[in-house]
Amino acid sequence: MHLEVKQHVPRPTPADIAEFEAVNVGGTRDWLVWATRSNVRRFVHLSTIKAVATGRGPTDEDAPADPSSPYGRTKAQAEQEVRAWAAADPMRTAVILRPAPVYGPGNEANLAAFVRQIIAGKPCLIGRGETRKSIVSRTNLCAAVAFSLEHLGPGCHVFNVSDPSTPSLAELAAMIAGVAGAPTPKRIPAIVAAVAAPLGDAIESITGRDFPLTSARLRAIQETTIFPCDRLVAAGFRHPQSTSEGIAEMVAWTKANAG
Repeated sequence: MHLEVKQHVPRPTPADIAEFEAVNVGGTRDWLVWATRSNVRRFVHLSTIKAVATGRGPTDEDAPADPSSPYGRTKAQAEQEVRAWAAADPMRTAVILRPAPVYGPGNEANLAAFVRQIIAGKPCLIGRGETRKSIVSRTNLCAAVAFSLEHLGPGCHVFNVSDPSTPSLAELAAMIAGVAGAPTPKRIPAIVAAVAAPLGDAIESITGRDFPLTSARLRAIQETTIFPCDRLVAAGFRHPQSTSEGIAEMVAWTKANAG
């Protein structure tokens, strides 16, 4: 199983892009060479939903590769390396998993910040919060990895990995607030956000420091990203955890570790 990755660089430099190539593509290639030399016949590769282009509706596993970011482009290239390895021997099994954004105890990515905003009673939604985004709990992702290691026949299998449901941001915020005993989630009017985002762009450009709201972040918040897990479920996978259970676990951890 291959977990090495280079990611989360908002404004990548040429050195960062070279590292994306070295770690995401070169690292995958190195592990595949090792697997071949060691006569390993099953390889599980954790890719990302960023490897493919998103549409207006649900995005399945057959979506085209997305070259729009160095991270997504190199992860798509790594997937090609895995496919080629599987195709070279009919007895090999390769599984490419594309997790949605992962959340859970200890996670410090976007959803963790969203949880802290809600617990603190800070504005967390833009407009009505109708955008839907697939997410996956740590427990569900680990279960998908275990399933991939134990099941599936030879060939190359590609699966989205997400929670069984895809709530809107408003629904997710209400779920978090309810579990945390927090105030009703606060909203920023969409027109205010549209005005504030270019200001954030200017502040970042001048100071080189991150600003909470920029044009890129606003586009990301307002972009629907639904990656159904239907194909993995059809192969026999069963989610051990619902989104509400996963959120409750994450909220409990966040409150217990609040600094």
